[in-house]
Amino acid sequence: MGLFGPSPPIDREEFEWLLACFAWIDRTLGAKDRADGFVPELVLPTDPDLLKASTAPQLFEVVKRKAGLEHWECRLEKGEARREPVDIGLVGGFTQSSNVLGTFSLEGNTPVVCYDPALLRNPDALIATFAHELAHLLIHTLGMPPGGETLEEHATDCMAVYLGFGVFLANDARNFSQFSEAGMHGWSSEASGYLSENALVTALVLFERHFDKEECGADALKDYLRPVHRKADRYLKKRHPHIRDELAGIDLSVWASS
Repeated sequence: MGLFGPSPPIDREEFEWLLACFAWIDRTLGAKDRADGFVPELVLPTDPDLLKASTAPQLFEVVKRKAGLEHWECRLEKGEARREPVDIGLVGGFTQSSNVLGTFSLEGNTPVVCYDPALLRNPDALIATFAHELAHLLIHTLGMPPGGETLEEHATDCMAVYLGFGVFLANDARNFSQFSEAGMHGWSSEASGYLSENALVTALVLFERHFDKEECGADALKDYLRPVHRKADRYLKKRHPHIRDELAGIDLSVWASS
């Protein structure tokens, strides 16, 4: 099929799981949201409410509201600032690291989101972190996603995209920065989240198609992610033109023992 038409920007198995995960979310959380009259919006970095927030608690409350969770109890706590990655290789080298930017836990019956205060220097990354950790709160109420416990964190990323924060998660999945320390210099790469950049962009397009969003998130993505968005959009329009009906017809039982 890929030789004679568009193909997805991720492998077939990962794409099929994304469809199953979206279907699972839509039949659980989505059904409740529709009953309550809530429809997720595509949240962009230019959102006025986000731009007005000047502290982490203010930003957290905006993200909660955009996600339809303003009435859910959840405590926000500031964690310890992470250490900046240090290149231990050659001068002019390249180092990679993966940092825990936020955590979700339960203290008794109270959900607690803890965040890295260093993220205040990068509000978009903090928004992505809050969206992911709040998605944990919802996943906790829905049970196991398609594929089971091993894919729970990946489903949490998918949930955050379903809530409207796909642009933030995709843009924050990998960050590059230049550094110079103790006579050494180079580039560092930091990864966050669980789904790959391409998977997150594909999930973003699924969100846009499923909710018939006239406003597209492509222009808000990093430059090198925009072609991924175009490829995913072409593929879904050609191969999955009726995505809402397709999601409704997916047999989730085949993923129960994956």
